[in-house]
Amino acid sequence: MTAADALRDFLAPLLPAPWVIQFGRWTDGPRTSRFCIVKPSGGQGAELIRQPRFTLTLIGADGEGANPAYDAANTIVEAMRLSAGALVYMEPAEPVYMPADDGRAIFEIAVSAITT
Repeated sequence: MTAADALRDFLAPLLPAPWVIQFGRWTDGPRTSRFCIVKPSGGQGAELIRQPRFTLTLIGADGEGANPAYDAANTIVEAMRLSAGALVYMEPAEPVYMPADDGRAIFEIAVSAITT
């Protein structure tokens, strides 16, 4: 299992429908859906202990304000603080808010992980 697979498996129970988890790039869908995009962003050189890094982008549904995406971001941060799931370690950064042009709320979280 790769770190990306472990991260997606970790997020799945935290983000039930209407959240849609995607990897690598965002493919927009119904504006009533919420999206979580997991993107790899590099990391340290691959040695005995690997340190992959990711960004999680949470995009709220149209017309619902920032609270659902904000609550999901905080749920993820707290869950990562308590458990790394199948990964050895996960360290989330603080969620950063960015409003979209169409009014949807976006929160981005940088995530550092450690695998063996």
